[in-house]
Amino acid sequence: MEAFYFGPSESYLFGVFHPRQGMNRDEAVVLCNPFGQEYLRAHKSVRRLAINLAEQGYSVLRFDYRGTGDSAGDLTAVTADHWVKDIGHAIQEVMDMSAARRVAVVGLRLGGLMAAHVARANSAVSRLVLWDPIIDGAAYVDGIRAAIAEAQLQGSDSRIVAEDGTLHFNGFCMPPEFQETLRAMRLDDVTPQLRIPIAQIVSHEHDDFMGVNRSLDSRPDFHFELAPAPHNWNYVDHVGGILWPKPVIDAIGQYFD
Repeated sequence: MEAFYFGPSESYLFGVFHPRQGMNRDEAVVLCNPFGQEYLRAHKSVRRLAINLAEQGYSVLRFDYRGTGDSAGDLTAVTADHWVKDIGHAIQEVMDMSAARRVAVVGLRLGGLMAAHVARANSAVSRLVLWDPIIDGAAYVDGIRAAIAEAQLQGSDSRIVAEDGTLHFNGFCMPPEFQETLRAMRLDDVTPQLRIPIAQIVSHEHDDFMGVNRSLDSRPDFHFELAPAPHNWNYVDHVGGILWPKPVIDAIGQYFD
């Protein structure tokens, strides 16, 4: 495992590279994080997935989008389109480090929506894996706003909307520019255009997931799997318990095997 910085100097990105072990596959993997509290709570799971895939013979890169984690800057003036570009930088980096000619992208929650947009425009992407993906960017933003409103009704000041429209949710912020660009993103606008294998692996039943399944089910290169597991990444109990969705991680590993 190697930690390092990569990408453009004005917005360098922090990444962790897991070199392949044993079998030499001509395909690398980029893991795309969710947003905010979900990213924090999913860290252990994403790391475990990277280790598992490396043991299966894949070079794997997990990284922080600009303005998050250990990457440069904060989210001021960052848009969802910037995060899509960051995934593109990660794809190029893992290809350079591994000499792989193809890259699979795996996205959790918001990372799935971002990864799909990258897959549409990047010819190096060999397949797309959607883990409990966000389907509609506008609905996602509205859901955060609704959670903030409910918290305020209950007298909580931990979730607020700033005067400039920035959303503060569970200790993380989403600026107006990010919200605006995210609202324009929908998964079903992208997936019909993709000519690569797509897998949707989900931890629970949801109407949005079933909608994606129905729209892609006729494709021979589409794989759908329900692997029941914990999935409320924003829930924090009194001891800050960490989710461990092992059935989903195992299902993704089996898909790559």
